[in-house]
Amino acid sequence: MTIKELLLQEIDSTPNERLEYLLDFLQSLKISPNQTLATYQELIERIDYLEAIVVIHKGLDEFDHGEGMTAEQALAQLENKLNIPSRP
Repeated sequence: MTIKELLLQEIDSTPNERLEYLLDFLQSLKISPNQTLATYQELIERIDYLEAIVVIHKGLDEFDHGEGMTAEQALAQLENKLNIPSRP
């Protein structure tokens, strides 16, 4: 499968509200001849921001469908994994 086909498959399976963030990002990458291209660090920061939004939305959707765990369960699991004493 080509990259274009993979992207189209992802787009088809992604809700419109999530695609708005991606579209905004892609439009921000377009530059006119009079503009300078954003620095590499700025692009990385934008990508990180968009990834965080997508992951948060995915987690909320999963939680709404009864998947995942509560914050208390996640903290308890981290405490156990990292050998952190429980808080009183």
